[in-house]
Parts: sequence; C-alpha cells; structure tokens
Amino acid sequence: MTDYQENNLTGFPLFTPIDTDYFRGVDDPGGSPASGNVTGTALKAYMKAYFDTLYWGQSTNMSIAYTTSDFSKTSDTTLADITGLTHTVVTGGVYRLRAILFVISGASGGVKVAISGSATATTINYSCIINLVQISSTLTAIDASFGATAVFNKVTIDGWIDVAAGGTLTIKFAQNVSNGTASTVYPGSWWEVTKLA
Repeated sequence: MTDYQENNLTGFPLFTPIDTDYFRGVDDPGGSPASGNVTGTALKAYMKAYFDTLYWGQSTNMSIAYTTSDFSKTSDTTLADITGLTHTVVTGGVYRLRAILFVISGASGGVKVAISGSATATTINYSCIINLVQISSTLTAIDASFGATAVFNKVTIDGWIDVAAGGTLTIKFAQNVSNGTASTVYPGSWWEVTKLA
C-alpha cells in the first residue's frame, strides 16, 4: 500500500510523531470508558516501564552499560559507584551478572570492588578475578567487597542474583590500601546484566 492510498483510506495525513504530540486513549474500555489525551512523552515513559517490568531481559536480551571517562581513586579506600555502570532490575527477576574493568593501580594501592545498589537479593553469588587470578571465594551478599594490593590491569566479576526487591545494581570501586598513586578504571569498562527468568 502506498502512502497516498493509506492517506486516502484513513482520511488523515501521515506525520512523524514527537514528544509533544497528543495521543487519544480510552480508560477502562470494558467498564465505564472515558477517553482523554496523553502526551508522547508520557506514553513513552509508560511503555518503557511496562516492557521493562514484564518483558525486558528474556534469555536473548541483555543490557550493557559502559564507562566513557576515567574513574579514579587516590588515597581513598571508600567504595563508590563507577560512573555509568548502573542497571535497573525488577522484583523476582533472576539475572546473570558480568563486569570487565580495565584498570591501572600502583603496587601499594591496588584495587577493591563490590556489587552494590538499591536492589536487595534473595540470593546472590559472585566472585572476582584480577589479572587472571581469582582473589576471593564466592561472595554471597550485596556490598560484599574483595580487593588486592599490586599493579593490576584487569578485573573480571562474574555472578548471579535472584532479586528480592527491584532497584539498581552498580559496580563500586576504590583502592585496597590508601595510596597517593591513583587507582583508575579506564573508559570502555563494561557491566552486563542478563535476565534469565
């Protein structure tokens, strides 16, 4: 069907919708219906929340966040969220977790990392490999951290979570030992969350 034919069939011209356009909706069509307008912005927000809650992250779907600038800690062992590495997870969701951090640290400062966020876990298990060496046993709590002190260039975190209450999941970073040589997470470091159920 051509655009011309479709225009004639519908009686309306074609246009590209924008956020400030209005869309007509019907409330409770099976009961006492009332119609009204909704903005494109509100409609997009509603649809995103709906699909995030019900359909986001099927077995073939994943979400990847990544860093775009250095994130450094100097003389600082307090864990803090790495800018850009945050995901939202839903209540009852089961997720596979994986992060790769490209880092540099001085021999006396090292690195410390943790999975954190506002979400809570029925069960969580994760472990950390730094420079191809596993440095911790499996951790079983959000905000449990692991760290080591040496010159490092790569941190890998693998895990799994059964979410008790939805919210955010983040990766936190700090020095393992306070030192004047910065420990830094480089741009391109990434944090992948895949919903399994």
